[in-house]
Amino acid sequence: MKHAVIIMAKVPEPGFVKTRLQPYLSPQQSAELATALLADAEVKAGSVSANTIVAFTPPEKRNYLVTMLHHRHLLIEQEGEDLGSRMHNAFERAFEMGFESVLIIGTDSPTVPESLLPSAYEKLDSGSDAVLGPANDGGFYLIGLNRPDARIFENVEWSSEEVFEQTAANIGRLGLNLGLLPVHTDLDSTKDLIAVRAILAGNPGLSPSTAMWLRRHFEDRP
Repeated sequence: MKHAVIIMAKVPEPGFVKTRLQPYLSPQQSAELATALLADAEVKAGSVSANTIVAFTPPEKRNYLVTMLHHRHLLIEQEGEDLGSRMHNAFERAFEMGFESVLIIGTDSPTVPESLLPSAYEKLDSGSDAVLGPANDGGFYLIGLNRPDARIFENVEWSSEEVFEQTAANIGRLGLNLGLLPVHTDLDSTKDLIAVRAILAGNPGLSPSTAMWLRRHFEDRP
């Protein structure tokens, strides 16, 4: 049990997910898109590890989440006051299970290819103590660690353009060797959605479920 992948996910329910895309998308469409994004994240996680964990919120929607997952995962509730503490707690749970290196991914980066996850593990196996995949909005779409450390997530302005830089700086201050992956697009805003639609139209294999949903629903929409 060496490697594990954690998917950080909100349960895709109308009115709870992808609210920044509204009113361009309706609440129902936002939930459908989030469901497609989660399905693609499931496939990518499973392609690199048999040990997949979904850290989800809100806890009362567990049964609803189970009905929409396409693969079997260990389910754990997200715990913590902010994203940093929730990620740290998820890391701690995974390492307590005996895993030696753990990746956390989200569901918001459909342009990330499957091949980047093995690359992240390779970095962790060959000298990097931590690995980050920076997003074009200043955040990151992936973080991997060989051991948990809450200090990595301290004093980070979550949901700001400084998330990647502040997290990387924390890693540096701890004397840890940081491996970096290529920059990719997080799908948060309407502008992001339009950019992702164009990318997936040319390469739907990056995230087939998301590409199919976008194609079906927005062929005639600007």
